This record gives sequence, structure tokens and C-alpha cells, in this order.
Amino acid sequence: MNALMHQLNSSGWMSNRGRQIVASCLVNELQVDWRYGAAYFEQGLIDYDVASNWGNWQYIAGVGADPRGGRHFDIDKQSKMFDPNKQFIKRWQGELGSLPSDHTNMVDWPV
Repeated sequence: MNALMHQLNSSGWMSNRGRQIVASCLVNELQVDWRYGAAYFEQGLIDYDVASNWGNWQYIAGVGADPRGGRHFDIDKQSKMFDPNKQFIKRWQGELGSLPSDHTNMVDWPV
């Protein structure tokens, strides 16, 4: 999560998968209202599109046009599948030794 947020804050961009992983963490793990995440992304994304951004967040939160819940990304599984050598984490966050033991801790997210 921290690497994705560093990427967003440094470059103004994040992949769609990254956007959904972050949304899932914020909504499901941290139990934060999805609208806070949507508003933060609105301010930070250089390719911001209102329908895409708010639609993604609503989709993950299980509200809006498709109100099914349960859209939960397994962060460890996603990391193993899409960053098995930790290259993305190293690029955007530094060495693995600097990772907090709870990598979903919002306090560690850059602001």
C-alpha cells in the first residue's frame, strides 16, 4: 500500500489495479469511508476522470449502481502475483527492510 501511495503522490499516477487494491485496503481493512479515498485520488491523479474514479471506489465499497459487497483484494496475493521480486516496492518505497510489519497501516501512508 505504501509503495502505491508513494507512486501516486510522487507521479500523480497509479495503475487501475493499484487504485482498486488501495481502495480495497482503505474500505475493507481500515474501515474508512470510501468517499475520503475518492476525494484524495481526485486531488492527486493527473489522469483524473470523475466517473472512473468514483465508480471504482463505489464498486469496491459495494455501493452505487452495483451494490454487491465483498470486493476485497488479498494484498499479499496481489503482491506475489504482480510484484514477485519486490521491484515495484523497492522503486517506490525503498528497501524491504524499511517496511513496517503491518503494511496496511494508514499512519505510514505518505501525505
